[in-house]
Amino acid sequence: MAPGTVLVGARFRPGAGGPALGWPLADLRDQRIGVADLLPVLAHRLPADLTPDEALTQVTSLAAGLVTAAPPDALVVTATEMLESGRTSLTDLGSALAVSERQLRRRFDQAVGYGPKTMQRILRFRRVLRHLAAAGGATDLAGLAVRTGYADQAHLTRETTRLAGMPPAALARSFAPAP
Repeated sequence: MAPGTVLVGARFRPGAGGPALGWPLADLRDQRIGVADLLPVLAHRLPADLTPDEALTQVTSLAAGLVTAAPPDALVVTATEMLESGRTSLTDLGSALAVSERQLRRRFDQAVGYGPKTMQRILRFRRVLRHLAAAGGATDLAGLAVRTGYADQAHLTRETTRLAGMPPAALARSFAPAP
C-alpha cells in the first residue's frame, strides 16, 4: 500500500460478526476483504476520498447498523460468557447449553470464524493482556501463567508467541511506561 493509506476496520464482539455481515466468518478468516466485495450495497457509503475521521465515523455507524439489523447468535454469546467466567469447562460446554459438540462448533464457525477451543485460548490470552496493562508490564511470568489459566510458564510462552508473535517478556515490555 502507498504511504499514507488509511485503513479502517470494525471489530465485532464474539457472536456478532457473522450475523451482522451475513457471511459465515470461517469463510472470511485470515483474509483482508474490501467492503465492496463483501457488502457491495454499503460500498458507496465508504468512498476512498473520506478523511480518516470521516471513515472512522462511517464504519462505526455502518457496523452499529449491521449489528442492530442482525443480532448476535445468543448461543455463541452465552457460550463465550461461560468460557470467560470459568462457569464451565470446554468439554462440558455443549451439554451445559443443551447442544451437540458439532452444533456448537458449527455455530461458532458461522458467528465467530473459529471454534470454541480457539475462543477459549483467545479469552485466556486477553486476560494476560489485561493483567499486563494493569501492571504496567511488570509481572512475575510464572505467577501470571497460573493466575490466567495456563498450565505453566512454558504454556504461556507458547501461546503468547503464537497469538501475539512475541514471548510474554517482550509483550510485558510493550506495556511498560516510557522512560
